[in-house]
Amino acid sequence: MKLPLRALTTALLLAPALANATPIETEGHWLEDYDEAVKVARAEGKDLFVDFTGSDWCGWCIRLDSEVFEHDEWLDAVRGDYVLVKLDFPRKQEIKDLVPNPKRNEELKNKLGVTGFPTIMLLTADGDSFGRTGYKEGGPGFYLKHMAVLREEGMAKLKPVLKLVADYRQAKGDKRLSAWRAVADHLSDAGSKSPGASSCLKIVKSVVVTKSKETAGLIPRAIEVLIQIEDVDLALTQLVAEIDPKNEAGTLEAALFVLVNSSLTKEQLMAATDLAKSYLDAGKIDDTEHGFYIFLLGAHWSARFLDDLDSAKVFAKHALVLDAGEENMRTFLEEIRDQTVEEEEPAEGDGSGQ
Repeated sequence: MKLPLRALTTALLLAPALANATPIETEGHWLEDYDEAVKVARAEGKDLFVDFTGSDWCGWCIRLDSEVFEHDEWLDAVRGDYVLVKLDFPRKQEIKDLVPNPKRNEELKNKLGVTGFPTIMLLTADGDSFGRTGYKEGGPGFYLKHMAVLREEGMAKLKPVLKLVADYRQAKGDKRLSAWRAVADHLSDAGSKSPGASSCLKIVKSVVVTKSKETAGLIPRAIEVLIQIEDVDLALTQLVAEIDPKNEAGTLEAALFVLVNSSLTKEQLMAATDLAKSYLDAGKIDDTEHGFYIFLLGAHWSARFLDDLDSAKVFAKHALVLDAGEENMRTFLEEIRDQTVEEEEPAEGDGSGQ
């Protein structure tokens, strides 16, 4: 499992901003609140067409709007089957201020594995994906044909998955445990972006959340699958730290590596840094690259966000010992390791002693 160092490199991967771009008007055709759109979809028996866009900077997004989404030929054809949702990730502050729920949009972007713009998701009202695409050249007519193929192929793949989900929900006793394993095995094989993954993920996570005696034996498999599909949050990593505190099974390292490459709040950064310290103290590193990145981000967070230079220097020292990473990363760590705290000189008074 190899992940990009998102926390330090994402900004370098973003496309150049388009200075004269303006956001697409959504009034009348598109909803900008995903959760409200879900309610509408359920009430009207429709699916969701979700556009992850960057309205003021993404050139391909702007072209998709002007070449397809703004045309009545396309709008009239899709509104009978889909509730249209536009989740915007603008860069200009005046446009950011108009986005109804940016935190929820970011959560959905991460949950659905959106890494580029535009990304178009076809979802059921329950959140199960059955299609993923982006910009396609050819205008509204071609895009409608493309969507029809996506829908047909996606629904064909989704149907047996929903059967697994239904079997689990209807099963009792030992049969329910077997049905859970079938769902977990499918998610492990198909991945988090596969049709029906959302419903499967809820089932797999349920044993971690409830921690009941009946399903306690399933927790290790749940953790294994969640790490494999890179769906690890702080709570899961803390649970892993309780189960494998010394990283004897390598689970703590694997969970931490996924966690540190995700989007975290400052409070979560603090907790994640504490977990990284526990991993460092355990002294058992299974994967040198994983250990390097965990220590690298521990150093970065401690120095930049947590105002803890001592911890940053410890992380930097251990990362450098592992002799991994690119040269610019090692230079960054050396700068932290060699950094000294500058004491402020007392201000010159006015002679009054006050």
